[in-house]
Amino acid sequence: MKNINDFNLEELIDNELKTEEDIKEWLSLNLEEYLKDGDLNAFVKALEHVVRAKDSISNLSKKTGISRSNLYAIFKGEVTPQFNTILKVLKELGYTLKVA
Repeated sequence: MKNINDFNLEELIDNELKTEEDIKEWLSLNLEEYLKDGDLNAFVKALEHVVRAKDSISNLSKKTGISRSNLYAIFKGEVTPQFNTILKVLKELGYTLKVA
């Protein structure tokens, strides 16, 4: 039996984001959590998993015009992204933000 310390949460998450439905559900759940707790870094980390599941940070940088270094800093929590940056990333990934 594996020890709890043997599990890599990042790897487990990445392995679950295989279909568009998985990804949409993941983003929706994390957006709901952000709206409840205000932890933007957690939502941005969830967004990073989606970027890596669908593409790469380098390609996203080229497509959005956001520098790679800025994207890495955002995903590491070193820089707080502006709202339009998050929207640009979501749009490039093929998603929109809805208010319900």
